[in-house]
Amino acid sequence: MLKGDKKALHRAVKAFKRFQKRHYPHITEENDNGEWVFGGPFDRICKAYLSIIERYNPEKVLVSEALIRDMLYIIARDSECSHLLKATLKYPKWFEKLCPYSTSTCYYNVRWQFAEQLGSYQGDSEIKKLLFHFIESGDEYTERMALRSMCEHCPEYAEEYAVKFWNRNIYEQDEYQKIMALYALHRIKSPLLGTYIERSCETDYRYLREWADQYKSEKGL
Repeated sequence: MLKGDKKALHRAVKAFKRFQKRHYPHITEENDNGEWVFGGPFDRICKAYLSIIERYNPEKVLVSEALIRDMLYIIARDSECSHLLKATLKYPKWFEKLCPYSTSTCYYNVRWQFAEQLGSYQGDSEIKKLLFHFIESGDEYTERMALRSMCEHCPEYAEEYAVKFWNRNIYEQDEYQKIMALYALHRIKSPLLGTYIERSCETDYRYLREWADQYKSEKGL
């Protein structure tokens, strides 16, 4: 029964939080990039999460907000490999259920994972429109992942956002914004690609120039 599995998942989350507090008290949502997570307590929350999505259809059972909070917490802990969210794509009703909550969660590591995995989502839900929220989220990495996913679902807007990413210069890591902009122009086969390849080659950004050289070679320029 779902009730029992929800309780098991919540107990696993509480145990994980005690484990974190005892062994990694310096870890917070702001500095947690997922790389520290390993071992038994982490394996148990992952197992509990998978048990829920594999056994139940969220359209046929009552899914409480408490359960959703626990599930988002677990997804945030899995930010190193996004294993759980990739697994959730196999159960699209769960992906569709959780994705809208990801836009307002306090977990940064949830927001960017959903922005990224939306690119692989193949369903017909309106959740694809959430890309327009993610791409204006104010999270640098979330926005980059949203632009990549936009190439798959909204290519007619990807060029506009790619140009915006290139020009806005609002993040310290501007090179990576420009790399994603160049990637998007390449992915959607934009007629602007040649112009931005040349602009990339004129910058001092080493990795951006490497991407530009790769695309330049592909085009035979």
